[in-house]
Amino acid sequence: MPGCRDLSVTPVTPDILLVAVNARYSHCAYAARSLQANLGELAGAARILETDLDITPLQLATQIVETHPRIVGFSVYLWNVRLIEAAARILRATVPNLRLIAGGPEITAGYPHAALFDALVIGEGETAFRTLCQQHGQAQGPVPAVITSPPEDPATLALPYGLYTDTDIAQRTVYVESSRGCPYACEYCTSADTGLRLIPPERLLPAFGELWHRGLRRFKFLDRSFNAPAAHAAAILDFFLSRATPDMRLHFEVNPDRLHESVASRVAAFPKGALHLEAGIQTLNPAIAAAIGRSADTATTLANLRFLTRQTGATVHADLIFGLPGEDEASFARGFNTLVSECAPPEVQVNLLKGLPGTRLVRDAARRGLVFNTEPPYELLRSDAMDFGTLMRLQRFARCWELVHNRRRFPHAVRTLHASCGSDFYGAYQRLAARVHAGEGKLFAISLPRLAGYLRAELVETCGIGANEADRLCAADLNGKP
Repeated sequence: MPGCRDLSVTPVTPDILLVAVNARYSHCAYAARSLQANLGELAGAARILETDLDITPLQLATQIVETHPRIVGFSVYLWNVRLIEAAARILRATVPNLRLIAGGPEITAGYPHAALFDALVIGEGETAFRTLCQQHGQAQGPVPAVITSPPEDPATLALPYGLYTDTDIAQRTVYVESSRGCPYACEYCTSADTGLRLIPPERLLPAFGELWHRGLRRFKFLDRSFNAPAAHAAAILDFFLSRATPDMRLHFEVNPDRLHESVASRVAAFPKGALHLEAGIQTLNPAIAAAIGRSADTATTLANLRFLTRQTGATVHADLIFGLPGEDEASFARGFNTLVSECAPPEVQVNLLKGLPGTRLVRDAARRGLVFNTEPPYELLRSDAMDFGTLMRLQRFARCWELVHNRRRFPHAVRTLHASCGSDFYGAYQRLAARVHAGEGKLFAISLPRLAGYLRAELVETCGIGANEADRLCAADLNGKP
């Protein structure tokens, strides 16, 4: 059926069906595999049904019904919550005796559609889901059972890596983790106050070795702050350093506030391009950072980021958020310009603040003057420092930056644009975004030649570049010439 790829190798008629709706086919569902691996004696009676957002609710419900399970567990995320809810409504109408269990980041104490499910798991779910499956058949009440699960001890969990198929390893993004939780308390994050818990390297590294033996060379780590603590990160890095190959690619999220020398030296030792580091900056305004639970030591953050971008072969992806409480457009623009001019990371992801369910920021939204969209992905609509119009103008800027800079489709023209902007990168891309929006009425579904035309006009009319030179630059970019 279109959109559904059933990648399991377990029984055709399982008692337990774990449903994972990924954002795209190339992703593997780590949570579903971890749930199955930790079912204990029930693991052999479970199967994973893995699909992506190309599927419709009716198609998903049909796949579930045709599998004939007794229990269905859904991993519910921001990108799939509405699709899963629609499928659950169909299942309720067609197979009323089927037991539906939901867990994942979208399931919080205030989840508004609890009645669609027989049970909800709030928090990390391996132990709670196993318990619910073991209790199947016991009398159920008229309202959903709600289990608020304490954080798991990852040192005792069964590792799920044997559930990755050879096809997963050869063709898809394979996720791994060396820790759970986060040592920090960012107010916008669902991992705040979960506490950092480590998987001992003596358990973890043999499992990674088996994946490596099976041919995996691209590991995407789910750890929220990989470089904390330093000794644990160093042990993981040493494992891969000793096996470095030209085709190895490792993805880590790192906190640039705290880059211990033992980690920094190992990062610098990797071959160019082997590491992709996602560095959460979020804001370079010290007062704003402190107010949301981030480090106010922005000088250290910048120094460490400069080291990563200038003295290592890692590809650095830096994150900034606009719309944080208290931060106006001028403050964001200063931070953006500082980040680009002083560190020049190859990618700067600029994101509008989201009000994720269960976060402290959402609980305090009214007091802090924040208004969020109630529909996923829960975008900020108004802050105490920016109105809706300003936020949407910044959203257009972020989209323009993504299309023109981050995707690296116009290297010649971008170099000239940057050389002409006097370090006001924010202003340059805000003007370009306004030009594109005025001509197209949107910043999506724009062909590269049309986008090049707006970039050419900006170079000529704003930057003072000669028309012939601007034509040459854009033509070289469109034709892929060095």
